[in-house]
Amino acid sequence: MNRGPVIALGALGAAVFGGMLAFSQFTGKATPEEAAWRYPGDDLIDANYANGYSSTYATTIDAPAYAVWRLFKQIGADKSGSFSSEFLERVFARLPFFNSYEIQEEFQQPDSMMPGDIAAFDFHGMSMEWADIVPGKYLVQWVDTKNPPMAPGSYAFRFPGMRHFAAAWCFYMVPLNGGRTRLINHWRIGYEPASAAMTALNWVNIELIGGCMTNLQNIYVKRVLEFRKKQQLTGRFMRKALGGGLIPTGTPAGRYDGTPLFDDTYTQWFRYGRRSPAVAEIRPPVTDDPAWPPTGPGTPWAEEVDADYFTGWTEPEFSWEEQIRQKTERTYLPGWGKEE
Repeated sequence: MNRGPVIALGALGAAVFGGMLAFSQFTGKATPEEAAWRYPGDDLIDANYANGYSSTYATTIDAPAYAVWRLFKQIGADKSGSFSSEFLERVFARLPFFNSYEIQEEFQQPDSMMPGDIAAFDFHGMSMEWADIVPGKYLVQWVDTKNPPMAPGSYAFRFPGMRHFAAAWCFYMVPLNGGRTRLINHWRIGYEPASAAMTALNWVNIELIGGCMTNLQNIYVKRVLEFRKKQQLTGRFMRKALGGGLIPTGTPAGRYDGTPLFDDTYTQWFRYGRRSPAVAEIRPPVTDDPAWPPTGPGTPWAEEVDADYFTGWTEPEFSWEEQIRQKTERTYLPGWGKEE
């Protein structure tokens, strides 16, 4: 039997494990004093579990505390990603994270993140819930099978063999002299039953794999906030291939092509165009059209169009109660949006 491939595979596995162990346990860790500190949010775990365990990483960023906080305000699969390795998140964890490091207006409003909102890991329901949101100071997301998230479709996750599991993932900003910030990236977990197998599983999840991802997250965030983050190779290629840079056309594809603003802006600013829509250079954008739908003879729908559907109609105010009613009863309101 040729044992060469087996030995090579074992050596590769040992090398990968050794690298992950060194990266997660010997770089990026918080100081002993920081690790021993009791943080806001720890009480959420200790309220239901006697075996609360913390894993804490930290980095010093040459940026003010609010700059750090507002970037983390955008974290989530439904917002700007995980700020860690999106390749590892998608390939190995199968989580739909796509990192976008630009500050976006829609994620910076007073109600863009509120307690009770889902801190999304995916769109199937594996979720944490935002618990504490203190502007400029810290953010706490939390999940517990004993107190599952409120949102329909969400669930409090646990690993096989666990009866209960809870985790708080927290980001604390400590302002330092000289316009710097100490970022504390802190996990605290609790679980039942507290068996040796579950202890080992949680160490692998929180300290080894989670430690690598948390450390990478701190590194990436530090680079972004210190204006040192480089665009991903895939993004560079797509810009050149579809933006006319790979085979020059002589016609710029972007309004800011060839300027530092374009070269240093890796993802588009989604709402910036509201200030002056490009369509307005041709004609005003349309936001109301009384002539739609066409109802006269010869139109494609002349025999069945509801010509009065939009008479007295305005866009209804969104209602979670109505959304739940639709889901449970599987019907829509008659005359939805019509004047009563």
